[in-house]
Amino acid sequence: MAKRTAVMVLLLVCGMVFVIVGTPQGGTKSADPSVLLQADEAFDRARAEHGAEGFASFLADDIVTIRPNQPLVRGKKDFLAGWNYSPEMSVRWKPEFARISDDATMGFTTGSYKATLTENGAPKVAATGRYITIWARQPDGSWKAVFDSGVQDKAPAPPAPAETKKP
Repeated sequence: MAKRTAVMVLLLVCGMVFVIVGTPQGGTKSADPSVLLQADEAFDRARAEHGAEGFASFLADDIVTIRPNQPLVRGKKDFLAGWNYSPEMSVRWKPEFARISDDATMGFTTGSYKATLTENGAPKVAATGRYITIWARQPDGSWKAVFDSGVQDKAPAPPAPAETKKP
């Protein structure tokens, strides 16, 4: 039930983003969404190369997120408190789509992520899923995440037991 609620909230947020960054009546699309794809790729690299510090450098101070069975998480400090930055865990993501407002002040990216856990020197995929990040352009021209959340894929079903034939 909590997972279903999280998915519904994520869809609602996506819908709101489409309204926020949609083309105004009589407007034309002039803002280039590739700047957000580049920002999201840099966000991923910063996390991979610099861990928690790199990750935090792309978050707005007033970032918001949702997590299962928790109240709304507001602010960078509380957001970061909910993350596990273990050296054994690697999270990488790949942005696949971006949309940006006509005035290039807000936008979002969405894509896939993969979390890999290293146990006894051998990496294994711990989770995969989809994410959405809402970005706001800062006064200095940089982009910061103001909302970030994701939905984990369902674990694959275990293989069916093999049938045994009787002689």
